[in-house]
Amino acid sequence: MENFITTFVDEIKNYALDGYYKDFSIRTKPDGSVVTDIDVLVEKKIIKLLNKKFPNDSILGEETGFTKGTNDITWVIDPIDGTRAFSQHKPEWGVLVSRIVKNEISTGIVICPVQDIYTAVHNNKLITSSFDYEQIEIADKEDYLISCEDNLDLLDVLSNEKVLFRNKNQFCKDIISLGFSTFDGVITSAPFAHDRLAYEPIAKYIGGTVSTLDGSQIGMFDENVVTLICKSEKVKKDIVNVLVKFDSKIKIA
Repeated sequence: MENFITTFVDEIKNYALDGYYKDFSIRTKPDGSVVTDIDVLVEKKIIKLLNKKFPNDSILGEETGFTKGTNDITWVIDPIDGTRAFSQHKPEWGVLVSRIVKNEISTGIVICPVQDIYTAVHNNKLITSSFDYEQIEIADKEDYLISCEDNLDLLDVLSNEKVLFRNKNQFCKDIISLGFSTFDGVITSAPFAHDRLAYEPIAKYIGGTVSTLDGSQIGMFDENVVTLICKSEKVKKDIVNVLVKFDSKIKIA
């Protein structure tokens, strides 16, 4: 598995990056999101690699749907997370792949090709990464800095509290570099499971947590979840204590 993942990351990074610099078509899906033909090509490439190595596994792809396997393993693919940025030739996009075994997320792979950053964790072991995860230090401090998605109505909630608010449009890098960055937590919306599943093994590897804004566990395939990803359990508790003071629901604009 380790050799496969390392080779997979390199091959998909190069394949997706090649598509980024080519001409591609763009269309709008019924849900209002955009998709390019590169999304579909990247997903098909991933499926081809997975089928060759793991022919009995199920695969759930954002663009191509579900293919049932013969065992209890399922791969979940978001071929281009941040297609709108991709379609505008901005670098803030990534490839997300996760592996579920018996209702446990065993593997998380996040690749940001333009920025050449990536991390893959399998069974709580770091397989390959552009970061030196041995250097992670999580210090106690009075104020936390959160990377918060800018279409969430949280500015008034957080601006006057000990949690500092900062808009951020790009989350692939924020999350997989969480142990190194100035951010202590990331708040982001996840309309579908494939938008967040790949991050969970990575967050857990550094001792972090993935939850809803009230600190509760997220169902495996729950949709339209505003997700809180933190460096540690202590950070999570402190941030949740701030958020639960507010009665109004956090809505996605």
